[in-house]
Amino acid sequence: MIKRRQGHIVAISSIQGKISIPFRSAYAASKHATQAFFDCLRAEMEQYEIEVTVISPGYIHTNLSVNAITADGSRYGGKLSTSLLTWKRRVSLVFTLETVDPGKSWN
Repeated sequence: MIKRRQGHIVAISSIQGKISIPFRSAYAASKHATQAFFDCLRAEMEQYEIEVTVISPGYIHTNLSVNAITADGSRYGGKLSTSLLTWKRRVSLVFTLETVDPGKSWN
């Protein structure tokens, strides 16, 4: 890509690379690191006209909550507390706001 001075690098991360939610500290840390790495790479590749994009999907139902652990090491078990639901709504809102172009309507 550098030799040809063209290309596009795409990384799949998570919205948790921008906003963290309770009981996901290790996952969020890895996604923040992914975001930071590709932000730096984007700046480094600009001189070669290579684009770098990070795709950060919102919440997707997986077994991540079932396998999460609390501070004392016990299993979280996937119970959705009120605070976690609030965080999920906040994450969904941020994701929505970042994907909608100002002045455009989505039907």
